[in-house]
Amino acid sequence: MRVTEDSEGTESPMPSPEVADLLEVAIPPDSKVIAVSDLHLPPVRSDVSGRSCQTLARHLAAESGAVTVVLIGDVVELLGFPEATATDILRAHEDLCAALLAVTARGGQVIYAIGNHDGDLAWDVKTADAVREMTGARLCLSADLILAGGRKVRVEHGHQLDPYNCFCDARNPLDTPIGHHVVREVIPRIEFLGRGWVDGAHEMADPTDFPSFIGSRLVYRKLGRRLWWVIAIPLAILLLVRIPEFTAFRSRYPDTDAWVHRAEILGYGAVADLLVLAAVIGILARRAWLSISALALDERGYGQNHAARQRAVDLVADGYYGFVSGHTHHPELAATANGFYANSGSCTSVVEGIGGRPGLPPAYVRYQQICWVEIAGTQADLVSARVELPGATRMERFAAHGRNPYADTPVRVATWPSGPDWPPPDKKTFHKKPFHKKGLPQDPRVLPPA
Repeated sequence: MRVTEDSEGTESPMPSPEVADLLEVAIPPDSKVIAVSDLHLPPVRSDVSGRSCQTLARHLAAESGAVTVVLIGDVVELLGFPEATATDILRAHEDLCAALLAVTARGGQVIYAIGNHDGDLAWDVKTADAVREMTGARLCLSADLILAGGRKVRVEHGHQLDPYNCFCDARNPLDTPIGHHVVREVIPRIEFLGRGWVDGAHEMADPTDFPSFIGSRLVYRKLGRRLWWVIAIPLAILLLVRIPEFTAFRSRYPDTDAWVHRAEILGYGAVADLLVLAAVIGILARRAWLSISALALDERGYGQNHAARQRAVDLVADGYYGFVSGHTHHPELAATANGFYANSGSCTSVVEGIGGRPGLPPAYVRYQQICWVEIAGTQADLVSARVELPGATRMERFAAHGRNPYADTPVRVATWPSGPDWPPPDKKTFHKKPFHKKGLPQDPRVLPPA
């Protein structure tokens, strides 16, 4: 218990917000659960946060009857904007707040499981009261959804499974995991020193993949911008010997035939040199990226969901029906023993490595992810979309072109227990070699829009 000293020097317990460690939530029969996480709403509304809120608000308004909305953490971004308040953030996104309040007005319920970027809610009474008042939510650290027939689904944000972001005591304001210091101190400094070419480092879907991110940006945004002179000189020579006016010079001045012939040979030779040089540069760039990216600190891609999958296995063995988490920004839905594991992905911008063209490093480009999980009766669905965002260079767009496996509007990409799973099984395996990390292929079993 935290204590303070009053004016007389005596200790008294500090008030604590009404936040349950484990909240049991009864789900009425024939009711739907909509679980969404990681909106990371900023204090100033952006195109990304506005699109997420509008999409979710429209979807909630279209639902008939009472629904249960579960916000699985990192909804208000208090970690990245320590000077902002939850009130400021939610006022900038009033459409989502109104949609959540409308859910409770229709007899539904809103549950808010606290994450690590909004961890202040676990100990700050004023912040917790503001969120409760503006969204109608009940706050907790984790929740058990009690479905019809007594089937239970555990819901947690998932940061407690991440050694870089877990709390020893979530209710202690002095408990700051190493991830907090990285977000507030390290990454802003790196982006400031990078002056544009490392923009988006704070939005990485795989923070431990930072060495690969740096290697890719060095290739595409540093080396790539300085290759123009290697290409321009041979190209200029080739154009000069190929334009009709110049080649006609031979017929007007026969004595210069030998010089023109030599110029043509020089031009063709320049093309051959250019091809060889491009191949050498590509190989060197690839080797440099491989060397840097091998320094990755932890599992990449869907390997980040490994601990949560194991948590699902343990919970199902204890009698649970399933486990839903967020945190990693990698949406997933798959069978786990006799139950299921689902990751709600995120509803924010992510910077992720998209597999490059043959011989090229992956390009780290910005996309907006819009995902959520729905549970109705005995079925769970994963709904997902990904919208391309501006900011990539021409070379990065070329490397990533046509490799986004998601639709730009929310569609059901997975269903449990009938299938299909998401992602495809071969993409869940963690590969240490970075050149195995490619964009997910389009699943031909994608279901029609929800």
